[in-house]
Amino acid sequence: MSDNLEITSGGAIAIDSSMVREIGRGLGRVGRHLEDAADLARRARATIVQAPALAAAVGTGGIDACAQRLMTLAEQTRMHAHGTEMMADTFELVELRTRQSALSVHRPDEALALQGRIDQLIAGDPDIEKRADMLVAAWQQTRFDGTGDQPLDALLWHPGSGPMLGPLGAGTIGGTMLAVSQMIARHGQGLLPYGSKPTGEAPPVRVTPVSTGTTKPPTGVRDSLSRIPYDATGQVVVEKYTMENGETRFMAYMDGTRTSTWWTEDPWDMGSNWDMWVDRDKAASQVALQKALEQAGAKPGDTVGLVGYSQGAGIASVTAMEGVYKVDVVITAGNPVEPSLGPDQTLVELRHQGDIVSNLAGGGSSGGTGSTGSFTAHADVGGMLPIAAHGFEAYLDTAAQVDASGDPRVDDLNESFFEELGQAVEVETTEYLAERPDV
Repeated sequence: MSDNLEITSGGAIAIDSSMVREIGRGLGRVGRHLEDAADLARRARATIVQAPALAAAVGTGGIDACAQRLMTLAEQTRMHAHGTEMMADTFELVELRTRQSALSVHRPDEALALQGRIDQLIAGDPDIEKRADMLVAAWQQTRFDGTGDQPLDALLWHPGSGPMLGPLGAGTIGGTMLAVSQMIARHGQGLLPYGSKPTGEAPPVRVTPVSTGTTKPPTGVRDSLSRIPYDATGQVVVEKYTMENGETRFMAYMDGTRTSTWWTEDPWDMGSNWDMWVDRDKAASQVALQKALEQAGAKPGDTVGLVGYSQGAGIASVTAMEGVYKVDVVITAGNPVEPSLGPDQTLVELRHQGDIVSNLAGGGSSGGTGSTGSFTAHADVGGMLPIAAHGFEAYLDTAAQVDASGDPRVDDLNESFFEELGQAVEVETTEYLAERPDV
């Protein structure tokens, strides 16, 4: 893994608590086997000393040392197993509290149902709340790393007369970006609680295919991101998979914002960003995705995988939570929101330090979300301009590092998702152009 890449289970959680707990249990089993081995060594010594000639010939000092060494290893392993179990409990408490908070907005009964397990964890360890609070606090201190240190600020500092930005001084760009990111995090605007669905009427959108063909299934995270129609005519690409058993499934790839103006002919504009992120209304770009899927043959309940960059990542998040389709995998880069996904949905997030669009998600979820195989890949890509960390090419590079990381969650994604896609007998691909007809 690259030095500038960190893969976690999301938020403050390095590894999903169930995975940590299984490691602890495995260490416990190893400890017991070591104790058994030490006991066998002692019993062997007891048997040998009953035969003086044999004891004189082979000696027992080595057996004593071996038994003692095995017991020392057993004690150390038990200690590590206990520490790992404590870590699993701490991670689980953070996960449960995060999930409870996300459920409380639209599903209060489900949120309340988690309280029993939370109380059980707290009752079993008087220090667990302190550890959980420290874990979240440490994450909160680092989630916006790189935002306040913008290289461009150094260029705006004139050595003779001081800051060229006037009374605000050098560091204004980075400092302002950091302050805005922290404010967003406090208000939770970028987090989508469980049960969130866009409101309002669907805006009118016209979707037409601009190219069709066949292709091969993606082989990894980078290959998936590379299929996003970045700098292409259309904004959405939909792939229809015909599997060996005759069933069909779909993949959809969405580009990021195309124009910085508002409510234009192109639905991938700032108007859609506002509708989706601020008002939580149905955005024209998300409606366009739904129409593209319909034209490609997807029906409600069909299995759909979603891949998106920037605004496209937000579209993927909202669509995955809406429940029209069975969305099993969501892959995002520079996502301005953080979805709350179910245990049967795998979320793969790529986020860069100092990415002002990614920071709109408020740092994400402190306890992670989605299946146990979900993960977030953080990278520091540098760059002189504030927007450099949000660059599409930079995210492609990070995706390549993720593929080569050897992380077990990445391996699981390859085995459970990409290998399954690879079994398709045919993959039809269509690029769609979306337009607002009344502009």
